[in-house]
Amino acid sequence: MKWPLLLLLAVLPLQWFVVVRGIRLHLLALFVFLVFTLATHSSRAFQPVLRVAWAFVVANFALNVVWLGANGYHGLGLRPPVEQLVYLAVSVAVGAAVYRALRSGGAVAGLRWAALVASVSLVGALTVSMALNGVNAAAVFGQTIAAADPEILQKELYRAAFTGFGFEEDVVSGNLRHEVFGALLLAMTVSAACVGVRPFRSVVAHRLYLGSMVLATALILLSLSRSVMIAFAVWPLLALLRAVLAMRLTPRLVGGIAVGAVATAVLAFTGVLSVLWVRFTQDTSSYQARDGLYQLAFDNIRANAVMGGVDTVSASSHNFVLDSWLRAGVFGAVAAAVVLVLLVGLFVSLAIRLHREPVWVLPAAIMLVLPLVRLMTAGGGQVPPVSWVGLGVAAGLLAYRRALLDDDSARPDADVAQARRRYAASSSNAGLSTQVAGSTSGHSTSPRLASRSDADGSGSSSSSK
Repeated sequence: MKWPLLLLLAVLPLQWFVVVRGIRLHLLALFVFLVFTLATHSSRAFQPVLRVAWAFVVANFALNVVWLGANGYHGLGLRPPVEQLVYLAVSVAVGAAVYRALRSGGAVAGLRWAALVASVSLVGALTVSMALNGVNAAAVFGQTIAAADPEILQKELYRAAFTGFGFEEDVVSGNLRHEVFGALLLAMTVSAACVGVRPFRSVVAHRLYLGSMVLATALILLSLSRSVMIAFAVWPLLALLRAVLAMRLTPRLVGGIAVGAVATAVLAFTGVLSVLWVRFTQDTSSYQARDGLYQLAFDNIRANAVMGGVDTVSASSHNFVLDSWLRAGVFGAVAAAVVLVLLVGLFVSLAIRLHREPVWVLPAAIMLVLPLVRLMTAGGGQVPPVSWVGLGVAAGLLAYRRALLDDDSARPDADVAQARRRYAASSSNAGLSTQVAGSTSGHSTSPRLASRSDADGSGSSSSSK
């Protein structure tokens, strides 16, 4: 499944291309991927993902069924809730494909290049779009830095580049970049997770991978998308939290801090840092507008609290729970709140136990951050397609983690105890050795998983299901 997944991740950022009858390229790719997965996988292939994500799937299904009923009752369009149900199916299909790739071993090696594939795809598409629309990227960047005005980049580069490929100039929005570069962040997390599962043995390949991650990071910073940059900033914070909880400062983390310091200095020297500072501290028009949207949403909720029926296309609060209340009434709001609580709860549970998990679980936590940010900021109050794919990838990774724990629990106790003793004797982390070699009951990290984690410079201990 590596080729379909890589192709999907390559197409996902290209969201300004409309191919036929108003259908955008990345949505067509999602539909084709869903059909292909359903045609090539048996029903049993989806069980591992549904086993770890059943509550989330049920809550989303209930939310969209309620929304579908409310729209039918009020005579509104049925397409939006149906689309969300299709995206839910796509998410489960992506999770099943990722799980299968991780279990097969060979496919995961190819998915290590997801960041490179997505970066090259995005840079190539932007280059062609800017050339056809006469956009001088260097001049626009120069004007943006000279004026320290992020709006110049949004209007003169992104909005101009996205025009003419199915979106007319009066319709296209520079805010489309939130999902474009969100897809790039998703590809980075896929690469990082797969490298954690199967580290590179070739120095050249590893350096090429690092180069692709640097390129993707630069693109995300230049996107000036606050939601994507916030989600990206959580990555090093979680890595630091993992080191603090493990009470272990690894060379990898020290190197990352040094690289971050150098990158900050480069951004300051080039003037990009001042643009980023303005973007977060002074470019607050959207924040101020959101206050008015919230007030309008509360007024509409008071008038339509039980049955909803408000069209959020023109009256969106940019808040997932409030918009669900507006559309589907109080029952929709309850279902949406359950979805949000499940995501927040999963993220917090992963964050506090990262030091006891393999290094590749950290990217799974990052995949939850972008949907959480977008649910509180995206217009329409719906889960965007990129977030659905990210949630599917996270579900696939967590299903794989659970399968490894189940593999250990299925082994005879004598074999488990012997494996623990071998791993404890070979581990260079004394604290980890004590934990693994201790109790002979419950789940532990398998020798296979331990070897993968050690090869990437991280030890992982057992965790209960």
